[in-house]
Amino acid sequence: MKHWSLKQRLTTVSSIILFIAFSIIYFATQSAYSIASKSRLQESMTAQVYALMAVANDDQGQLFIPDILRNERLENLSSGLVAYVLQDDGSLVWQSPSSELFELLPDRTQIFSMQKITESNFEGRDMFWIGESIIWEHEDNQEKTYIFIVGEKQSILTSAVDKFKNEVFAWLSISGIVLLIVFAYALNFSLTPLKTAQRQIELVRMGETKSVEGEFPEELIPLTSSINQLLESEARQKSRFRDSLGNLAHSLKTPLAIIKGELERESKTEKTDILKAQVERIDDIVRYQLNRSVISSGRTLVKTCAVQPEVTKIVDALKKVYKDKGIKIHNRIADNTIFPGDAGDLLELVGNLTENACKWTNSIVVISAKHKEGNFCLYVDDDGLGIEEKNREAILNRGKRLDQSTEGQGLGLSIVMDIIKNYRGEIAIENSALGGALFRITIPLDE
Repeated sequence: MKHWSLKQRLTTVSSIILFIAFSIIYFATQSAYSIASKSRLQESMTAQVYALMAVANDDQGQLFIPDILRNERLENLSSGLVAYVLQDDGSLVWQSPSSELFELLPDRTQIFSMQKITESNFEGRDMFWIGESIIWEHEDNQEKTYIFIVGEKQSILTSAVDKFKNEVFAWLSISGIVLLIVFAYALNFSLTPLKTAQRQIELVRMGETKSVEGEFPEELIPLTSSINQLLESEARQKSRFRDSLGNLAHSLKTPLAIIKGELERESKTEKTDILKAQVERIDDIVRYQLNRSVISSGRTLVKTCAVQPEVTKIVDALKKVYKDKGIKIHNRIADNTIFPGDAGDLLELVGNLTENACKWTNSIVVISAKHKEGNFCLYVDDDGLGIEEKNREAILNRGKRLDQSTEGQGLGLSIVMDIIKNYRGEIAIENSALGGALFRITIPLDE
């Protein structure tokens, strides 16, 4: 049950409990009914014995039982009820018309009692027996011992018990199905607040709302309150980071600009060239660390954004930067394409990859994106010289540059790698159909 939902767990456990409970009820009821039926049968057969004793008369030293007993079952061969009166020596005194179905007489040596039903097989039929021995004093003062015996087929009792069992099973089955339906409805009703909370959290994840809203049962209030506090804390922390880093960037910008200006006014020497290079390096390192610090922590409780508007901003800016190079930058992204994360992260991804492509392309850069097999896929192509397969892994390392003559510190791809890592995505460098390099980014749309 490790990966089962709450609904599956509750349904399974409840079904097992119902099955066990109904099984106990079924067997207990069946047993109680069988015992009660057997007790009623004993009482009925005892009454038959007493009824025979009541109608018995003394007839010239012999016991006489009237032919008409006003008992239809003892008159009917198929009734299953038989009666005998035997002498102590086992000879027959009287038998009911219903007993003529049997050829033999009951075994007088068998112990018959009024307090307990005796079971035996009589001429291939399972029978219940009850009886009593009495001493009868005749008119001539002679005493004789007689055995009054009443028997009944066991099949009559078992058929009644079987019928009762079938009825109980049918009613318990119907009751179980009805209870499961009622339980399913009750379960859905009880889990509604959880489903509402799930939808609210999904809206937060998609960026459509900033907190979990709605009324929840007291058991869920601590959870929803904790989530809202976490969201507020994350928002405040991110805001503080951005403000602090913005202040830091602003504070460093002026001193670096002054240093650059002073170096520009100095006569060009080897020393000033070294200082300029180091200032540029400091500027790039600061910019990288600032960008790296504000990268969002992946898709946990952040909003999504449309790709087309952000890419358009980047394309417009790069067209101005590389105007003299005459580069054509094609934006081939559909309006409904969604990036599963923060817009700032998307700008860093597309900006760094596209700027890198613009540095190495001859004339064409193509940016495209689509949703494929549950992933967001971003492609940046160029028609430059491409990247040899042996260098593709090395170029993704921090600060690695294949051509030291170009500007920058090789940090753009490191920023890209950090963002992709945070989003649990993948990056691949392939050969472009344009003749240059193709950078392919794959990020899961949902986790």
